[in-house]
Amino acid sequence: MTVVVLHDPRLGPLPYADWLGDAADGMFLVTGADGPPPPPVPAVGGGTVHRVAHYPRTAAVETTVLALAARTPCTALVALHPADQVRAGALRDHLGLPGLTRDQALVLTDPLRARDLLAAAGVPVTPRTAARRIIDLHLAAHTWGYPLLVRDRRAPGAPVVAELADEPALRAFADGGISAGAVGSAAGLTVEPHRPAGERRRGPGDPAADAALAVLPAVPGHPVLVETVRATDGTWTADLVRYAPETAPPSVLVLHQAQPARAGAPALEGGRR
Repeated sequence: MTVVVLHDPRLGPLPYADWLGDAADGMFLVTGADGPPPPPVPAVGGGTVHRVAHYPRTAAVETTVLALAARTPCTALVALHPADQVRAGALRDHLGLPGLTRDQALVLTDPLRARDLLAAAGVPVTPRTAARRIIDLHLAAHTWGYPLLVRDRRAPGAPVVAELADEPALRAFADGGISAGAVGSAAGLTVEPHRPAGERRRGPGDPAADAALAVLPAVPGHPVLVETVRATDGTWTADLVRYAPETAPPSVLVLHQAQPARAGAPALEGGRR
C-alpha cells in the first residue's frame, strides 16, 4: 500500500518520511526535474522519487501517478502546494481515495466558484465576474463604475494584477494585458468593483466569515481561510476564500492528508479547518 506525495519544488525540501513514520514505507514522491534535490524517501520500504520536467504545468504528474496506481494499490495522496490542489483532487476522485475532491478544490482555488457557492447559500459576497474578453471589462465599468480590480483567477490566492482607475487605464490594460497576453489567458481573469472598505480580516469571528465557513468544504489537512471586508455601512462581506496551508504546521497537514481517518491526528486551528 502506497502513499503518493505531490511535491512542488517551490516548497523546498520537506521531511515527508520523518512526518509519516511507518506510513512512509513504499512512499512514491513526484516532483520537478529542475530545482533543488527532492526530499529523501525511505530506502528500506522501497520508496521512490519520480522527477518530471515543467512540474507546475505538465500532465506528466497525473500520468505518472496513474501508471503507479495501475500496478500498486494507493492508500492516500498528499499535496501541500496551493497550485497542486485541483490536480490532486482529480486524482483522488479517479482513484477513489479519501480527501479533498476536485470540486471541493475548485471552490478553494477559484474565486468565481467560491462566489457562486456562497451566494447560493445566502452569504453576502463581493460582486465579481469573469473577464474573458475586453467587452467584459467595459460591461463591468458600465455596471459598477470605476475603479475596478482585475485578478488572476488561476494563481493561488487570486492576486490583483491591475487596478483600473478610468477608461484610459482600461484601454491600456486591454492592449497590454488581454490582447498581447501579458497577463496570460483572458479566461483566467476576473473583474470586480474596487470600493472603499473599512476593516479587512481573516478567519472566523464576523457574520460573513462564520456563514461562509459553515458551507465551505471541511476536509482534514486542507485548512480554509475566509477574508472578509466591512463596508462603510458596517456590514461584512466575504471577499476571498482559499486553501491556506500557512495556517497549520506542514507536518500536521501531511498526517491528515495521508491518513484522513487516522485517530489521534493533531487537530487544526478552530475555524480554519
